Amino acid sequence: MGGTYEPIDSVRGITNKSSGKMGLELAKEAYIRGADLTLVVANVTVDIPSVFDVIHVETGNEMNDVILDVVSGYDIFISAAAVSDFEFKKRENKIDSSSSLFLNLKPTTKIIRQIKKINPGIFLVGFKAEFNISREDIIGCAKKQIDDAGTDLVIANDISRDGCHFGSDNNEVLIVGGDGDVLPVSLASKKEIAKAIFDVISEKI
Repeated sequence: MGGTYEPIDSVRGITNKSSGKMGLELAKEAYIRGADLTLVVANVTVDIPSVFDVIHVETGNEMNDVILDVVSGYDIFISAAAVSDFEFKKRENKIDSSSSLFLNLKPTTKIIRQIKKINPGIFLVGFKAEFNISREDIIGCAKKQIDDAGTDLVIANDISRDGCHFGSDNNEVLIVGGDGDVLPVSLASKKEIAKAIFDVISEKI
């Protein structure tokens, strides 16, 4: 959960505005329903209750290594983190700020595409955030993730919509199933959305 941080040099880096709020509400709902869970946590703005087993990471590669090490022991994996899509090919000491800077980026490993290779029987839930695209296109992006990663469920949303941006307390999502079902969830608190997601998971596992 949360956003990863990719260093540019010894003092700078890139990240995103993911707060970890959705991940935390999912963890709380799972705990209420009796799950034994582990949180893999990057950069968040929320306070995580001490009742949870937490593994802290910073970069996408660190998150990848941790998840691949532990995922074989679980029945459900929910990929709610905002993992950076890019990292830097070369990390240097502090870059001189007096000159122009061009960044050489390479794609990061797609964690979600590796999960079922390690644990084929796991119930895999992905998230897909898009920006200012149509409902049909959002569903299409979710279905592409299902095809690419074997996700059983994708929580898709448009972060350009009012009240649905990174860090907001609310969201509006489409819960897209691998069987083609699409359940729209109107603007609601992330706590209520977490309940809706687990209701669907409970029906499908």
